[in-house]
Amino acid sequence: MPLTYPPPEGRPLVLGHRGASAHAGDNTLEAFRLAVEHGADGVELDVRFTSDDAVILSHDPSTPGFGVFAQRSFAELRAELPHVPTLDEGAAVLGDLVINVEIKNDPSEPDFDPEHRMADQIAAWVAAGDRYGRCVVTSFNPDTVARVRYVDGRIVTGQLLDRTAELADDIPEAAAAGHSYVAVHKRLLRVKPAKAVRLAADHGLGVVVWTVDGPRALNKFRNAGVAAVIANDPKAVLDLYAAPHAEPPA
Repeated sequence: MPLTYPPPEGRPLVLGHRGASAHAGDNTLEAFRLAVEHGADGVELDVRFTSDDAVILSHDPSTPGFGVFAQRSFAELRAELPHVPTLDEGAAVLGDLVINVEIKNDPSEPDFDPEHRMADQIAAWVAAGDRYGRCVVTSFNPDTVARVRYVDGRIVTGQLLDRTAELADDIPEAAAAGHSYVAVHKRLLRVKPAKAVRLAADHGLGVVVWTVDGPRALNKFRNAGVAAVIANDPKAVLDLYAAPHAEPPA
């Protein structure tokens, strides 16, 4: 099931990478407010736990001078790093826009959770807020995002693929897992992006591409028919897409 957020005409959805991160700190309320002000369709954000299971927004598992978030309480976080928001605080700023929740759960990181508790938490959060049509949950960890689908099959999910992925193998696997999207590193679409988009469409999937800021690549991916682009400067992307273009399809 894809997102029900109204698709824009003539362009992909434009999501701010951790907010409008070209102009404010990653995963901060300021970055989210700017994304909203700049007209983004939504944002991509990263979730982590504190030691007492508060869901906070951070790309990294730790920060210098504070340590690993999962080993410190939310009260300590709020006292020492008040700029780090909770998921609820971020969602309140974003209103009805698309929210791409990326669950960080890397076995090499200090907050790795083999029980996938965050998947359970995010599934409950989507349900509680009736966010089914405007929230997509992704992860590089296929077991984590599979857990989201197991808990609540109504949730829109996507498999994140890094630059080393093999689309010919990973797209069918993502479709078989029940996802609606593959979220791919831009390098994977460097050559013949329209072919990759057609392959995904043949398997019932949309393609989201990250992180894209170059005008040439943005136009190439628009012409290829990607479902969404994730960019650090959503305003610049929207300005580009609003201008006339004559680049032939890829």
